[in-house]
Amino acid sequence: MLFSGKQYLYTKPGEKAELNCPICGTKCDVERNCYGPTGFAEAVGGLGHLHDCFTCPHRDEDWHCYASQLIAQKHECASRRVRELIDLDLQETLTTRSVL
Repeated sequence: MLFSGKQYLYTKPGEKAELNCPICGTKCDVERNCYGPTGFAEAVGGLGHLHDCFTCPHRDEDWHCYASQLIAQKHECASRRVRELIDLDLQETLTTRSVL
């Protein structure tokens, strides 16, 4: 099973050989056999388990954060026309890899 946070993707150890970033499509960096929480409830409870942690090498760049925000806005938007405009901004951001 794939668990997704804002900046990280988690899988069971060895479940996936590689993953691509769901935002920009870049191959993620991976840290294998990590032990710790993968969610809020586990963290609060002081629990954890073994997992693989995948992170996008671009996750800290402005354009990547902006693209992530555009995707979130698109999912929350009821208007088809506004979603199409968001898509245009998203494609331009991913192509130029810069904040417009």
